[in-house]
Amino acid sequence: MKKLSPKGTARAFALIELIVIVLTLIVLAVTLACGLVRTQRKASVIWCNNNLKQAGLAFRTWTVDLSTNWPTQVSTAFGGGKELVGSGQVFVHLRVMSNELVTPKVLVCPADKAKTAAQDFGPNFSDANVSYFVSIDANENTPQMFLSGDRNLAFQGQPIKPGLFALTTNNPSISWTKAIHDSCGNVGLADGSVQGFGRQHLAEAVPYQGVATNRLAIP
Repeated sequence: MKKLSPKGTARAFALIELIVIVLTLIVLAVTLACGLVRTQRKASVIWCNNNLKQAGLAFRTWTVDLSTNWPTQVSTAFGGGKELVGSGQVFVHLRVMSNELVTPKVLVCPADKAKTAAQDFGPNFSDANVSYFVSIDANENTPQMFLSGDRNLAFQGQPIKPGLFALTTNNPSISWTKAIHDSCGNVGLADGSVQGFGRQHLAEAVPYQGVATNRLAIP
């Protein structure tokens, strides 16, 4: 039997060590990549949460400064968007609050790659620059009503299309799609708070809005 020379043995051990090092580096790279993805997702959720808080504050500030009602319930003759509700468009109700919102950049979720942030509220501003739905019916007297939130809503397992959607509180067959926050999302309530909901918690929150129907304009 031919014996392995010491030189050959050293070569074999060196090859094994190299393979172990390469595998270790691959595992380390995968671990770091997964951690980075989780960090980015968490950051986008926090950023989105802050955007919705600013939107909620804009609604309340506009009401205090200009009317006793929110802009979705005030005539266009007085600076609101009531006559435009039927269009199902969201941007028309947000544009009237341009002074309160300050910048349209807060209307795009960082995880929503299908929408782009507008530079201003000028004539080119549209639903293409909005990530969030807006309630047409919410008001301060119903603090648990959904006011705004991530647009990736689903009803009976199907994504809700842009336009008006009547959310009935006695049939909470509503959930999130995997888009944006991966089957989760943020919802701003009429009391100014913002809640992060998974699918189950979203459905559980629907019946507690205090109304039979809440119409949502989906961008």
